[in-house]
Amino acid sequence: MKKILTALFILISAAAFSQGKMNEQQKEELKAKMQEYRTSLNLTEEQTPKVEAINKKYFEGLAALRDSDAGKLAKYRKLKELGKEKDKEMKAVLNADQYKKYLAFQQEMKEEMKEKRKG
Repeated sequence: MKKILTALFILISAAAFSQGKMNEQQKEELKAKMQEYRTSLNLTEEQTPKVEAINKKYFEGLAALRDSDAGKLAKYRKLKELGKEKDKEMKAVLNADQYKKYLAFQQEMKEEMKEKRKG
């Protein structure tokens, strides 16, 4: 479970760092959010390594995207593609209730990122 939390923390941190440096308050909020996410999904022992692998793959894709010389539009399209692929893989691993919680968490994170960009 700690690995999932770490992978998700890194994943969301990468997105946050792409928008600028995180302050200590934001880091603490992110840690709390990750703990809430981990608890709410209530992954089984069988699901845990699969979710870890999906998150690792997604994070590696984000890192490659961040380091690429592609234009903004190409990066945006690739980011959307990575997200759709991750969602599809998560749907295959999680049960219906877990997937619903996963999607709700993803939407919440998107909204928070939008608000932080505006602020």
